[in-house]
Amino acid sequence: MRPGGPGRQRWHAALALVVVAALAAACSSVNHLREAQESFNEAAALETTLRFDTALAEGPTQAPLARSATVQNGYASALLSLDRLESGDVDRLKRDGLWGNVLALKALAQWKLGLADEAQRTATEIHHGGAGPVHPRDRALLLALPGLIKTDEAYAALQRLPAEPGPAQRAATLRNVQRLVADAGEAIDRGRGAVDPAHPVHVYLIQARLAALRNLQVAHERLGDGEARTLPAGRRAEVQRGLKELRCHAERQGAAPEIVTYWAGRFTLAPEPGACSPGA
Repeated sequence: MRPGGPGRQRWHAALALVVVAALAAACSSVNHLREAQESFNEAAALETTLRFDTALAEGPTQAPLARSATVQNGYASALLSLDRLESGDVDRLKRDGLWGNVLALKALAQWKLGLADEAQRTATEIHHGGAGPVHPRDRALLLALPGLIKTDEAYAALQRLPAEPGPAQRAATLRNVQRLVADAGEAIDRGRGAVDPAHPVHVYLIQARLAALRNLQVAHERLGDGEARTLPAGRRAEVQRGLKELRCHAERQGAAPEIVTYWAGRFTLAPEPGACSPGA
């Protein structure tokens, strides 16, 4: 689902596993960059807590709301620190071949804050502006970024619906969500195709793909008629393959098994049966 409210904590938290982990260490003399990295990592780690802490979910609403605000403040702090980099810092980062990774961190922080247009422009600067090399993990995320934004748009389209939409609005919104989810899947697949099949970033990007499909499932349940009120058979099979892939990657990387349980519960579907294939 879209990053915003509970949906943000539930599916974007896995980014804590894949952010630019070594960037600040490589540029420890650049204080603002180190601050940005620390703020981003702390915000992503808190999202992980919000995702899996069931005791918090059952507690007073003030606690998760306060923590959600803290997450957003963390990403905002990361972006502010990056904006404070001075020209000498930028020159040093470019000489060290790290400027592309800095821009990747900036684009991800912008996206987390809902600044989709700014995030796209930053990503374009990386792709076409001679920003230098980018870590494979970050390149995969940047290639997937348009799909992550499409998933946001699909969620927003569903949130805008009135309690009882008319037939024309129901049909138009369902078509729109179907298109957005298809586009999201293509972009996310491009990101996954840019890294080795065993790369840890797949844990995050598989969940991103499942989030898009969950929007589609909700759209069919709310807007479809008759058999169209359920996810089409081909899409259900896609979800089950994704759940299996997620399980295999999570097991290989030692990630929390709860991520598979969570998504299986959201769809009320089980992972596709069978053994894991090499690299998947």
